[in-house]
Amino acid sequence: MKFSSCYQTSIPVRDVSMYLLQNEKDSYGNEVSRLARPLPVEYLLVDIPASTPLTPQFTFYVSDNITPFLIENRLIDGQIQEFSSLCSYMQQFTKEQFLEAVSDFHLLIFIATMDMFPMKDHMLPLLEAIRTKDREKAVEWSCSEQWATVEQLISETTASTSQPTFDTTSSRISSSALAEGSGIAVGTDPIVNSPPDQRLWTCSHCTFLNAADFAMCEMCGLPRNT
Repeated sequence: MKFSSCYQTSIPVRDVSMYLLQNEKDSYGNEVSRLARPLPVEYLLVDIPASTPLTPQFTFYVSDNITPFLIENRLIDGQIQEFSSLCSYMQQFTKEQFLEAVSDFHLLIFIATMDMFPMKDHMLPLLEAIRTKDREKAVEWSCSEQWATVEQLISETTASTSQPTFDTTSSRISSSALAEGSGIAVGTDPIVNSPPDQRLWTCSHCTFLNAADFAMCEMCGLPRNT
């Protein structure tokens, strides 16, 4: 079928189909035009090009020397977003590179929705600074009370992970070896009547009970002494 447009300027018509004519042949083989009723579906089909650019333009910070922040909802790939992931990511940047550090989409999602200290209600100035690439506004936001709290937690978590943990296995072996050499019997089994605070400690952030030899909370990943 062949379609052509017919505009009636003298008579206002609200029906769109009145502007569309359909050419077809009648029973005598003559080509005649009539109103296209009902409106042909072919008239509504359009070609919409959809593709990816040959040269993508990144709006966030990208560097070969920086490991991007983990992607959310990628548990099957082993990408688990935890507070320790934030600590490892921020250690790649200096204080002057704060704008580059926060110019990561997945990082923004994480700090906006993290369980212990969600910052969604305080991120509007930061997002505006990232959009306009304003380094001064980004640094000014980094001095806010909310982000200062996060930086303190990052500092304490980093310090806790750098401290060596107590190896109970090697301690028992050393005690047994010392007992054999001195002739003193040393028990290796845990003390049954030991105080509860020596076996477990309660996290002040999520109230999870952790083993005594853990320097960080097994549930929320925050340091013990905060």
